[in-house]
Amino acid sequence: MDFNSLVLKVASRCNLNCSYCFMYNLGDTTFKRQPKFMTADTVDHILEKTKRYIKKYNKKEFSFLFHGGEPLLAPKEFFRGFIDKVNHLQKELKEVTFSYDIQTNGVLLDNEWISIFNEFNIAPSVSVDGTEKAHDMFRVDHKGNGSYKDVFKGVQLLKQKMDFADIACVINTKEDPIETYNSFKKMKASYVNFLIPDYTHDSYPFDKNKTEMADWLIKLFDIWIDDPEKYKIPMFIGLLNSLLRIEENHKNEVTVLVVETNGEIEAVDSLKACGQGFTKTGLNIAKDELDAIEKTSLGKLYFNNFSKKLSRQCQECPLQEICRGGRLVNRYSKAKGFNNPSVYCNDLIKFIAHIQHYFITSFPNLNEKENIQAIQPEEIKAYLKSISKKIHTYKEEELESFAKNNNLIEA
Repeated sequence: MDFNSLVLKVASRCNLNCSYCFMYNLGDTTFKRQPKFMTADTVDHILEKTKRYIKKYNKKEFSFLFHGGEPLLAPKEFFRGFIDKVNHLQKELKEVTFSYDIQTNGVLLDNEWISIFNEFNIAPSVSVDGTEKAHDMFRVDHKGNGSYKDVFKGVQLLKQKMDFADIACVINTKEDPIETYNSFKKMKASYVNFLIPDYTHDSYPFDKNKTEMADWLIKLFDIWIDDPEKYKIPMFIGLLNSLLRIEENHKNEVTVLVVETNGEIEAVDSLKACGQGFTKTGLNIAKDELDAIEKTSLGKLYFNNFSKKLSRQCQECPLQEICRGGRLVNRYSKAKGFNNPSVYCNDLIKFIAHIQHYFITSFPNLNEKENIQAIQPEEIKAYLKSISKKIHTYKEEELESFAKNNNLIEA
């Protein structure tokens, strides 16, 4: 087991009704059976199991990410009580460093909340989808009203009181990427985590033969790379590092464990986009240890190098070490489970090629010395269509078993 973080669904409801939300609007309605807020008893179980996990795997750092729903719907006393209990736990785990993050839609941010963040060193990230136009296309309240103006005020307050503003942005290709980039400059963002939407092969709304996402990202990359006062974009930094082999073998692949509001243990919440009850494991923090997730099919896939358990096409792809098959949710189909390339495969090929071409043209002397060949997207796509089947290092049935939603705990 190699995770150092728990995502805690401290509130199971939200004051927004974002149309693309994997929690509420992509086919999984299990949230309706959740309590509205996490209880003190559930917190006690979480911290007891966390203590055992840390001791068993000799962890020196561990973080808690408060999530939802919308976590700021939870009472402020919840966060004070939670961190007070962790402080008591740390007396026993003196060598462990604990940290806290929170992901919020930003609507409820005010001076009192920010005071709590500062008091307990909670690092906030706010969900903002670029311009007001792009944001309000999807991130609306339950009456259909846009939320951008309230969120913008919240981010400015964060910048004023905490001197940083970290943003999570789901990409909206209907909005101009340059306008999107500049909107975050106006917001004085410190860091923008651009997120590709959680579409599966069954829900993907675009033409897979076209590259709408890549074309958008290429425009964004070009303005970002030439900006002397750029903010951090981890997607771009990660691909640059991969092309330069700075993160050899991808040892820092991020995996987190999720604890639902009622204590249910899940591997990764974005996979709710795969269908009703897809992430349910039968595990609960009240009776099960954190590493029991490895006894589930989904846990075995997610926590054991899911970036290496790829479809045949991905295994044969010359860009496999860079793209690693893309995000897990984007590989899913009801027909073949995870035995597919990403729905964004053509986009990833084109975008990676663009970044590599940037290197080649920017450092011609290095290119000449190393004899680097430029990636040709059309050649790669033609090659992937022509490959023959080869013996796999694992059974395809492992990936295709999820077509039947076979992720329950094994006997």
